[in-house]
Amino acid sequence: MKTIDKIFIALLFLFPFILFSCKKDLSETFKDTGEQKLALSADVDSLQLDVSNPTGKAVKFSWTRGSNQGTNAGITYQFQLALAGTNFQNSFSVDLEKGTNTLEYTHEELNAILTEDIGLNFDTEADLEARIIATVAVEGMEPQVSETLNLFVKTYKPIAKTLFLIGPATAGGWSADDATPMNVVAGTAGGFTWQGKLNAGELKFITTLGQFLPSYTKGDNDQQLYLRETDSQPDDKFNIPATGVYQITLNIITKVISIEAKDAPQYGQLWFVGGFTGWNFEPMENDMLDPFVFHFNAELNSSNATDEFKIATVGNSFDGDKVFLRPAVNGQGAGTNLDVVKLSGDENPEDNKWKIAPGVYKIKLDLRTMKIDIVKYNPFPVIYLVGGATSIGWDIANALPMTALSGNPYKFTWTGPLGTDELKFTCDKKTDWSGAFFLASTANKQPSGTVEPMVYSPAGSGTDYKWKISSAGTYTIELDQLQETVKITKQ
Repeated sequence: MKTIDKIFIALLFLFPFILFSCKKDLSETFKDTGEQKLALSADVDSLQLDVSNPTGKAVKFSWTRGSNQGTNAGITYQFQLALAGTNFQNSFSVDLEKGTNTLEYTHEELNAILTEDIGLNFDTEADLEARIIATVAVEGMEPQVSETLNLFVKTYKPIAKTLFLIGPATAGGWSADDATPMNVVAGTAGGFTWQGKLNAGELKFITTLGQFLPSYTKGDNDQQLYLRETDSQPDDKFNIPATGVYQITLNIITKVISIEAKDAPQYGQLWFVGGFTGWNFEPMENDMLDPFVFHFNAELNSSNATDEFKIATVGNSFDGDKVFLRPAVNGQGAGTNLDVVKLSGDENPEDNKWKIAPGVYKIKLDLRTMKIDIVKYNPFPVIYLVGGATSIGWDIANALPMTALSGNPYKFTWTGPLGTDELKFTCDKKTDWSGAFFLASTANKQPSGTVEPMVYSPAGSGTDYKWKISSAGTYTIELDQLQETVKITKQ
């Protein structure tokens, strides 16, 4: 017992020193990890934001962890950016999750923050201040605020993300609501391209559907663009000399443009005229994909057992000097790959014309080959929907049938749900995809909600353009296989 008592007394004597030693060690540990100062840094201290490099890194901010006061609680952060000397009034701020210690912005992102959130003007130099605020997830603990970091930046004027063709050379004329969209050149800031049919006439470019300003017009020459932002500025247009297929490539940063004629027919418009029309001039439809090809699809009836027609190159004139497209032999009947000649009335006193029996016809004229197909049309009994936007997807064997209108074998309708994906029409549900289709006139065609032309693709030939449904919902589709038109309307 005496030995135990001695040990106990010794421990009592040493206990204050043990407590003091432990307290000292804990204090040092807290000082090393719990009182880390919150500090913000950046990999640049000045920069000029680059409109030509929108997705490139502009600046990267980093900061130390700060202190949780030894509580082991998580720390969240708020980054703030403001004009220097404003005490962070009207600042831009972003809340960040715990564990985040960096924040990076591209040229486009930072330019948008400075001009839209902070309110800087375009092409403006400014001194900025940034700071980081750390909040510990403990009630009553005051947030920690870093010292301010200075940054010098110059903004730029943003460029348009969309561009449209407008003018008499385009299908929409001067309607800003029907302007033709261009395609963005991937990986090239400010780059746009488009290829298709243009009519002889003027054109320029607008940035927003429905708005004539801002626009890009012709600059000092045909290779330069001019940004027009007010009605008082010059409004020179580009001129397309002849109807044809053109490729347009431009860049709204460098303001360089190229308009290249690919191939152009002699005539931009043709008219069907004959006994079937009472000798009135009926316009032919120009092919959506080939400006050399013209179509006339119609039920041709008259009081005669057979009747005549020819094709005019000038509307509403039978003058002897006017050129008509005619059969090589007068009285030529229906058929395919028939020869076509160009003769005025003065050159052809016999006035050669085609002569066919009444009926429903699809007529196709090719100015490139100077051949014509005059074919009686036998309608498909049913037209079907197929595509990712439909409930059956691309299962063509189970394509969704449309309903024929009573008494009209050419017109069909369908109402039902469509998702956000592609759509086209199969005429025969051939499971090897070699059948006939009605297609869109361009890739990813957005339905206009009005009657628009389709492209007939026999035996799976040609392009495979589809409609792109961008908003899911219930739609009604009205399709005319004779006139090759469709109306896709969301309910």
